[in-house]
Amino acid sequence: MPNQLFDFNQPERFLIGTVGVPGEREFYLQVKGSSNGVKVLASFALEKSQAAALCERIREMVRELRLAFSSVEPDLAPLETPIEAEFLLGVMSLTWLAEEKLFLFEAQEITENDIAENEGLSMLRVRISLEDMGTFAKRTELVVAAGRQPCVFCGGPINPGGHLCPRANGYRRQG
Repeated sequence: MPNQLFDFNQPERFLIGTVGVPGEREFYLQVKGSSNGVKVLASFALEKSQAAALCERIREMVRELRLAFSSVEPDLAPLETPIEAEFLLGVMSLTWLAEEKLFLFEAQEITENDIAENEGLSMLRVRISLEDMGTFAKRTELVVAAGRQPCVFCGGPINPGGHLCPRANGYRRQG
């Protein structure tokens, strides 16, 4: 796959969403706006743990920098279609650009074949305001929390049909 750069400056939409039911959800970061002078709707696959870690890092940075989000409501609309991943997100970074008063989010593609090599990998770059990052963080928290409920005994996720709880000697527990 050729090296591609998705470069967004203050996009119309920047959010995490899912497709599927809890336990089988696929997570996507979706960006809508102008990239390299062309109007684009792009979706990028990622893991639930990456979404949760990104949200936590946003919160940490806001505390460290002594910034504050306004009380903006999260964007609760579903992902826009079509949802086809441009690539799977691997290494991600988040930087505060103090002079511009913007966050810079960057992510690099990860592929099974190119894990050790950085050559020819696609990149995502998004410059986004503090307020829009606050909206992103609020929605991401809700999306991550909307998964399967944890078992009160072992902490493992409970599927709709229950789960075999190791703390209950293998007996099936219902949610």
